[in-house]
Amino acid sequence: MVGASERRRAQRFPLALPLEVKWQDIAGEGRYPADIHDISATGVYFSVDRNLQPDSRLEFYVRLKVEGAPPEGVLLHCVGSIVRVEKRNGGVGVAARIDRYRFVRPGEDVPGAEENNEEE
Repeated sequence: MVGASERRRAQRFPLALPLEVKWQDIAGEGRYPADIHDISATGVYFSVDRNLQPDSRLEFYVRLKVEGAPPEGVLLHCVGSIVRVEKRNGGVGVAARIDRYRFVRPGEDVPGAEENNEEE
């Protein structure tokens, strides 16, 4: 049997950043704060205090502090779907596939992203 780490298509990077996750499932739409644990070009793992449903669509913004970028960092917008949900100590761990992402241009109006514009 092949282990999970051997099936991954992209290298994961540990990253502890807050984000706001917006998702859609058969019950409707929701928006909640979450914390990233790691991210790659094709997926993200985060914790949230809600029980999300696998196969739900999701969207999130994360502000990255990158060398050579403006002081406020760069804003990454990601869209994908939830692959796995697991109970964790007092919360829920969520693995999600990133289907597409883009870097938001400076000055572009981004609904819901202002929460992630705080200085660390």
